[in-house]
Amino acid sequence: MERFGGVYAAMLTPFGEGGAPSPSRAEAYCRYLVEGGADGLFPFGTTGEWPLLSEQERSAGVEAVVAAVRALGAGDGGTGRAAKVVVHAGAHSTAATARLAAAAREAGADAVAAICPPYYPLDDEALLSHFAAVAREARGLPVFVYSIPSLTKSDMSPALLARLCRAAPGIAGLKYSGDDLARFREYRRVMGRSFAIFMGDDSLALAALREGADGIVSGNASAVPEIPARLFAAFSAGDAAGAEGAQADLDRFIAAMDPSAELSCFKAVVAERGVEVGEARAPLKSLDAAGRRRVSALVRDLESSGALRRYA
Repeated sequence: MERFGGVYAAMLTPFGEGGAPSPSRAEAYCRYLVEGGADGLFPFGTTGEWPLLSEQERSAGVEAVVAAVRALGAGDGGTGRAAKVVVHAGAHSTAATARLAAAAREAGADAVAAICPPYYPLDDEALLSHFAAVAREARGLPVFVYSIPSLTKSDMSPALLARLCRAAPGIAGLKYSGDDLARFREYRRVMGRSFAIFMGDDSLALAALREGADGIVSGNASAVPEIPARLFAAFSAGDAAGAEGAQADLDRFIAAMDPSAELSCFKAVVAERGVEVGEARAPLKSLDAAGRRRVSALVRDLESSGALRRYA
């Protein structure tokens, strides 16, 4: 099975003026992320507002993202970089998750991911049955388990993950978006080096790489892909000081975001850099004029310090 690694941008979902997903804006935004150094894209996850989107919007959006990324890597005006697309197909029900996984496969995605279904607490047998069904519908496409303990009532333990992999060979990796580094370390020990494990908590990006993470699925990379990309490149090159400096820049960016309007902050950063992605959907909080001024000042400051390049 193909190996996955590097920095994957947990994409924002670009909306048009009327509030619907915009294929044309998605194309420009994909270019922004890939040119910023993203090795792959992770659309329709938490950063992509998946609970606020219909199945139809998500399926159509996947087609737009895959087409944009393929065009970017094809030359003749493209970037020439072959970024991968791992589509989050998770939903509240097994049936919806399976349908979204099938749509991602048909659109040409490289892999799918699925969150442990939120809201209801699920025991090990229910989780095993759910992910096995998704893997069957993926029909050979690699499947990533997406564990985000703060948003679900179910625990994908290392022991259960190992059991799942034995039951469903299509399970290829894990995105762990928790803040327990000891749990991350246990995933790596139990699953071995052949299993792809990504960290989804950017504040622990460098620490996780030191613990054997294959890469980062970064929400902050949705806005400033250069910083996580620089962190991963420095770590991979054995440049400890460079990696620590990039983590410091990433931490600084995280601290500047308004946690009550994080996705609106991310979208404002991207817009400030010249790529329009619209507003976050209600009930997510929008930024007021003062918040936009703070975002603008932050971007200019990061550019002045060299943490970001001027994009547009």
